[in-house]
Amino acid sequence: MRFHDYQLEGYSVLDRGKTINLHLVYDYEDRDIDNSYISFSDVVLYHFIHTYEAIIIDIEEIPLSEYLHSIAEELTEWRKWHGLKYWESDLTTYITKLESMNLRAWEITSAIGFYGFIIAKEIASD
Repeated sequence: MRFHDYQLEGYSVLDRGKTINLHLVYDYEDRDIDNSYISFSDVVLYHFIHTYEAIIIDIEEIPLSEYLHSIAEELTEWRKWHGLKYWESDLTTYITKLESMNLRAWEITSAIGFYGFIIAKEIASD
């Protein structure tokens, strides 16, 4: 993957959460610095933890249904405490709704602490 070993320089949440931009930088001794930007559009759900000094290992698209089933407990808590856009009654209905909207899931893993995912319609990078 192109962004392996890039550092998370920062991220921004725009359009009231509908757009997430990641700024990644490859900055190692004896190498040219490479700044890269990844943009997720039509975001309906994301979650990042431990962003400090994150070195990205992978940004991988994963099956939406499979991923949502894997975080079912977290979804139940988030729905209760914060609400989830498009949640109507249960996980199965939620997955059906998101799939009907052609939404996709990306998992972002890191060598140091950071973990995240984004549920969105599109991804673009420079």
